[in-house]
Amino acid sequence: MKKFYLILTMVIFLIAMVLSSTSFTQEQEEFVIFHYWTAGGEKEAIDALFKIFQERNPNAKIVENPVAGGGGETMLAVLMSNLASGLPPDSFQDHQGNQQKDYIDAGYLESVNDIWEQANFEGRINPMWVKTLKFDGKVYSVPINAHRTNWLWYNKKILDEVGVKPPETYEELLDACKKIKEAKPDIAPLALGTREKVWSSYLYDMVLLNTGGPDFYEKANTGRIDFLNDPTFRTAMERYGALIPYIYPWHATKSWDEAGALLKTGEAAMYWMGDWILGYYLNIGMEPEVDFSVTAIPKDVWMGHADTFPLPKGAPHPNLAKDWILMCTTPEAQKAFNLIKGSVTIVNDVPADVYPDPYRKRSAVDLANLRAVCDGFHGGMITPAFGSELVDILTNFLVDQNVDAAIKSIAEAAERTNLTEACNWFWK
Repeated sequence: MKKFYLILTMVIFLIAMVLSSTSFTQEQEEFVIFHYWTAGGEKEAIDALFKIFQERNPNAKIVENPVAGGGGETMLAVLMSNLASGLPPDSFQDHQGNQQKDYIDAGYLESVNDIWEQANFEGRINPMWVKTLKFDGKVYSVPINAHRTNWLWYNKKILDEVGVKPPETYEELLDACKKIKEAKPDIAPLALGTREKVWSSYLYDMVLLNTGGPDFYEKANTGRIDFLNDPTFRTAMERYGALIPYIYPWHATKSWDEAGALLKTGEAAMYWMGDWILGYYLNIGMEPEVDFSVTAIPKDVWMGHADTFPLPKGAPHPNLAKDWILMCTTPEAQKAFNLIKGSVTIVNDVPADVYPDPYRKRSAVDLANLRAVCDGFHGGMITPAFGSELVDILTNFLVDQNVDAAIKSIAEAAERTNLTEACNWFWK
């Protein structure tokens, strides 16, 4: 009998050890991911991805933003520290172009060519994305969305009252500004918020693209023009300057969303901003095609950027990291994320009619069919070093309106930051 109890005790002990070991193993199957989608709509979008990933990996424990204070600047600071210390997460939110190249040059990322090939990813996206995500024949991430930025949002009531056609060219935009200012002098024709200087670069992108076309736009953003003497560049800066008198005068006090709200209050008539403003407008109770609408300038080009997930070198859980990135190539994940986020899928095999609003339907169709370009600052078309100087120059330009001084400063910044050499990869 004692022998029986001894055996039973040993069996129970072994079972407990197995269960304990299994529990410990499951606890160690963490998937660590850094992102800064914490606002309303953004959080729900990433949560939709986590749900799909959890179904694919039921034993994984998702650890997001393990940073005191949450995302944004704090997250990026901790991410860079971790990467430099050889303690990377399994993946993190990134952009393409020169922003991603900084990580690649530092040796922080692994190639994911095998995932692209497995998912036939290159054949399912606009060629622009390949051009801005491939470095010396290698790709290091998979983008989950596509944000369009050459949108001009407008207050329908104001434009209707003034009798202004929604602009589709720079000339029509300037003409609309003049008519709105004349008919309603208390309303700013153009909203803008430069509490964060980056938004001054969005009008810069607009005048470059509309003045020189997509080829010139790409050359300018990669330093392949003579900024000081190029007549097309001068015309673009003069066009930027011509808009300044019609911009909301207290733009330095507004964030991007507060500037967008000026369309609701009727303090501004039009706003050049990316499609994430759509989610904000819906959130504050504005009704599409009643309170606001949108037009693309120019109508024959899609301009924007993507959010991507790379594979860090030395990812602690590489199998989970690769499955996350592979999951992001699927129509299921792309659809789940973008229906909530306000962007569109980067893949062209999700039909445009899945979107509940006309704006994303159009964006999806245009992305699949039009020439596309990557926007400057947010998309990483320009380098972070040049971009940092550029937004300072443009913010000052909004005040002094000195075209010659702005052109000279931009030319000097491009030379000082070696913009041309730093962007050679784009033309290989």
